[in-house]
Amino acid sequence: MVTIKVKQNSKQAKLFLEYVKTLPFVEVLNTSDTSSNKKETLLSDIEKGLQEVKSIREGKTKPLSTSDLWNE
Repeated sequence: MVTIKVKQNSKQAKLFLEYVKTLPFVEVLNTSDTSSNKKETLLSDIEKGLQEVKSIREGKTKPLSTSDLWNE
C-alpha cells in the first residue's frame, strides 16, 4: 500500500488526482477528512449562522431563549 498526499490547489494536481482515480488498481479512500473540506464545512456553517442572525434582526425569525437551547 502506498499513500500519496496531493495538494488540491492547482489545476495539475486536480487533473492528476482525477487520472489516478480512473486506474483499476487504485482505491481512493475517504477524502472528506482533508483540511480543505473541513474549512469549506466551517465556512458554510458560519454563513448559515450569519443568515440566521440577519433573519432574527429583520424580525423574520424569533430568537431562541436559553431554555430552548438547553432543550435542543
